[in-house]
Amino acid sequence: MLTEERHQLIRDQLAADGRVLAGELASRFGVSEDTVRRDLRELAKAGQLRRVYGGAVASAPFAAATLSQRSRHAVEEKTRLAKAAVGLLVAGQSLFIDGGTTNEAIARAIPRDIQLTVATNSLGVASALADLPLVELIVLGGRYVPDLGTCVGADTLAAVAQLGADLFFLGSCGLDVARGVTAFDSAEAEVKRAMVKNSAGIVIAVTDDKLATAAPYRVAGADAIRHLVVEKTAPAATLADFQSQGAQIHFA
Repeated sequence: MLTEERHQLIRDQLAADGRVLAGELASRFGVSEDTVRRDLRELAKAGQLRRVYGGAVASAPFAAATLSQRSRHAVEEKTRLAKAAVGLLVAGQSLFIDGGTTNEAIARAIPRDIQLTVATNSLGVASALADLPLVELIVLGGRYVPDLGTCVGADTLAAVAQLGADLFFLGSCGLDVARGVTAFDSAEAEVKRAMVKNSAGIVIAVTDDKLATAAPYRVAGADAIRHLVVEKTAPAATLADFQSQGAQIHFA
């Protein structure tokens, strides 16, 4: 079976079922799982699917999901990641926290007795931090995008340019050693890149389904990540690749 024939059959199954499993595809096509994984990598780079552990899911429905829909996905996993992520905080730090449901969980997990300065373009993050007595909260304005839950655009970028942070809790749509940190929205990616530029270190807390996947817009290389907070079920080989790029791995 030719490569393009396999790719079309994968696209067809994703359209019908929303997901594929590498082992099942290998049996169906009569090829090795390594061949299937290569097919999935190529389709992911073309933005036609999103790789997850053991296979892939259709990228378009996920990218188009509303903030409310994303907030109901992997709630327990994000809560555990958030608890581990706030363990990296040191009193007196300045932080950027951008959008995403995992970052909102991190904001909710920040203890009330730690003094921080936090700048965010996420209304959800800002709401979670609003009543913390020791947090100096800076809300970065701009054009609000409901599906993202964040402000983007020229005003947001101008505000970011005036600030610096010890750590940037970066919400990642896709995370791959070769492609680095990626996002689905170009304006959102631009704000993320500005925050990366003005931060001393990046923290990413990520569920397994985003590891070894990529979205269309690049934010930063894998070597920019200082701390990677993951589930205990995260694949060891993938984590070793990130460690080789300098990331410290923390398990939730």
